[in-house]
Amino acid sequence: MELDYETVRRAIKGDYNAQTKLLNHYDGYINALSTIIEVKPDGTERRYVNEDMKAEIQTQYLEALPKCKVIK
Repeated sequence: MELDYETVRRAIKGDYNAQTKLLNHYDGYINALSTIIEVKPDGTERRYVNEDMKAEIQTQYLEALPKCKVIK
């Protein structure tokens, strides 16, 4: 999914639906940033998305949006 100028502009202005589209667009990247790799005593790994960390990244992203300048 490609983001268009109008969606980004509306998201910056606070439009809930546009912000949701942006978060969905970057969901894979945010999941990667918030993935924890836990090594168990037997050496096996468990990977999981830390939902608290993911929510914090999403919140900070949405708080930073109004500071963005979009150039068409």
